Amino acid sequence: MTSQSNRFTSSSATSNLSNGDQAGLFPPPVPQTFSPPPSEIPQPTQNIMNRRAGTDSSLYQICINLKKRLADVPGFNEHIAEMDEEEALEGDFIDPVTSMWNCLRRGFPLMTVYNALRPKKPLEVDHSRYGESKIGKAATFQFLQACLGDLNFPSNEVFLITDLYGEDTTGFVKVRLTYLQGWCCLVPKTFNLLVFKTNYVQVTKCVNRVLDVLKSRGILLKRAKPSTDTDQNEPQALTHRQKIVEEFVKTERDYVQHLETLQQFKNEVEESGAIAGDAAHDIFLNLNALLDFQRRFLIRIEQQNSLAESQQDWGKLLHYYKESFRVYEPFIANQNRCQETVEKQWDKLRHAPLLPELKGLVETPATLLGFLLKPFQRLTKYPMLLRELRDKGGLDDQRRKNLDDGIAAAESILYRANDAIHKELRISAVADLQHRVEDWKGHKIDHFGELLLYGSYTVLKGEGQKEVERE
Repeated sequence: MTSQSNRFTSSSATSNLSNGDQAGLFPPPVPQTFSPPPSEIPQPTQNIMNRRAGTDSSLYQICINLKKRLADVPGFNEHIAEMDEEEALEGDFIDPVTSMWNCLRRGFPLMTVYNALRPKKPLEVDHSRYGESKIGKAATFQFLQACLGDLNFPSNEVFLITDLYGEDTTGFVKVRLTYLQGWCCLVPKTFNLLVFKTNYVQVTKCVNRVLDVLKSRGILLKRAKPSTDTDQNEPQALTHRQKIVEEFVKTERDYVQHLETLQQFKNEVEESGAIAGDAAHDIFLNLNALLDFQRRFLIRIEQQNSLAESQQDWGKLLHYYKESFRVYEPFIANQNRCQETVEKQWDKLRHAPLLPELKGLVETPATLLGFLLKPFQRLTKYPMLLRELRDKGGLDDQRRKNLDDGIAAAESILYRANDAIHKELRISAVADLQHRVEDWKGHKIDHFGELLLYGSYTVLKGEGQKEVERE
């Protein structure tokens, strides 16, 4: 059996990670997980591959902005104080997304927002009629009824109560986004962050529309803007460290947006029945789980970026999530099968009924395969970032040491992905061998154990006075 030439190796990873001559601050190297897409990728003005994510697409920023807006609602300060107290008590185990989510589930903050409109009959909940576990739902129900009946909001712009309290993950995310999301990096795994932005943005309109009504009636509190010196208003040149961090945060947002686009494409293809379920699985595998983790990780990145520079510890962040990155291993190990399936199913994929914004994914096989390569490209970027930050970030010894640990963690993620690729190749080799050998002479291949080594090797075998070289 001959070894395949298009596998990713540890040496290639090292060379990719140390390559600093490429254009851009941290250009993504092209991993050799499988044969690279053709070079003739079309480059239209709005190529789907080049779309950038703005701050408004970030769950973290949406929550931060919503909290600021809610702070201007009369009487909401007690809920803000409750959120701040929760964040102070939980420390690293909570983030603004989780805090907002917990706040909304209490129900009474929603009533406070509506009652700020000074309705003739303020919303109230009879505590004697409901147990502690249901009181929040009762408050939320009254809020929704008021939005539909008194404010005449269209029903398609008001979320369902099950979206906020149900066990269904789709509804969970809808509300999160609804309310600018209350979600947590450490939330139990029974929940996840799956659902397209269109879903949760639609829910977000419900809260924002109430706030818009408050603003139009002049009810929102008017806070004096802090005065700033003229010199402070002028743009300041970023330090090299700030440029590195800015690149990290921006490209992480872009990456999550690309995964969301890919997931939306996956759902469209599956729902339309354009290709069989097995084929879809061979292409996308555990994309949902990967996106779920990456959304959580982005929240933590945004949270880290919001700290003062003296408190930021990027190496510690990567090291902390080292084991969670194992979600990448099956996706990357599947790349050869993924490419083969895309090529076989290309005509069906190209003619699948898709939303206009997704058509760019099927312009050419290279475009789609390029998107499917992004997870591996992103993994190779983390060590480059941390190494640059360690060498040129002007950090103290402790944080430089933490960056060394982070670099080691990031590189171990790549090595494990490399091992996963090799294991998948060995499994394929055994399957191929089992198919090619017609007579196993009574032996059962299932009893042979796992294949440990696979490739082409030169063997010297002595036969009398001469040695024969065989492969």
